[in-house]
Amino acid sequence: MVRYLLGLLLLTFTLHAGSLFDQIQNITGKNSYIANKKIIHILFKDTRGYYRHGHVDYLKVLKTLRDNQLLRVKLSRSTQITLSFATRQKYPVAFIRLIRTALTDLGYSRIDILKVIHDKSGFMYKVAVYSDTAPDPIMLAENFAGKKADIIGIKRFSIANWRYFIDISHLDLVPEKLPAKKSIQLPKPLEPYWINVQGVRSVRLSAPKANRWHPEVVFYDRYLRLLDNVSKDRKSYNLRLSVPRDAMYMKVGDLYTLENLRRGLTIYLSNRR
Repeated sequence: MVRYLLGLLLLTFTLHAGSLFDQIQNITGKNSYIANKKIIHILFKDTRGYYRHGHVDYLKVLKTLRDNQLLRVKLSRSTQITLSFATRQKYPVAFIRLIRTALTDLGYSRIDILKVIHDKSGFMYKVAVYSDTAPDPIMLAENFAGKKADIIGIKRFSIANWRYFIDISHLDLVPEKLPAKKSIQLPKPLEPYWINVQGVRSVRLSAPKANRWHPEVVFYDRYLRLLDNVSKDRKSYNLRLSVPRDAMYMKVGDLYTLENLRRGLTIYLSNRR
């Protein structure tokens, strides 16, 4: 398995070392590339315009292919679609959340794990989704970019089998920040609340009397490494907590069931000076 993952990561170097057109072929597939080679070379004649910071700008490449009907993701029928995601960064919990959130955002409700590999070279997460359309690479790239994760390589083995290489060195899973020094009403949650607490000194949480809240609050760093965990098995209506200095995220739920938060919560954040 080690050699298998090393092979994936070495392929990343191959993708970067090859020409722009080699990487376009990785996206379109060999047969489609050969059939459309002339138009592809015309569309991408200004190769320098498709690089950003020394790397291929995959989002721009994908949009050009889509706008010229060269990015096919529609299948003839609903089937299993295999997706592999690999990264050099060794933060599997954060990486898995990034992938699963993106696929859920794209409307894939069933996500089956096929293989997980974690070794000294990095991490790979291989899953299956089921649809008559493969996940749109542009929508995936935009979803990742919104969380400061970048696609640095794509390999299309078939319309139902894709591999993505992703850089998560600047990952921000909850980029939206709540305003500080202001009481914010949070609605009834469908899943635990995730709050960006970067730069926050303390947090105050208040529950209406109609709730039966048994607090469960977890603080994580940027890569979802656990920093602190606070839970109470008795009903609570007010909770004030100091935020660990290295914390970036706070997850808030109920120790037993989210139904106990049916009236939501009020949150107040105090910034560090």
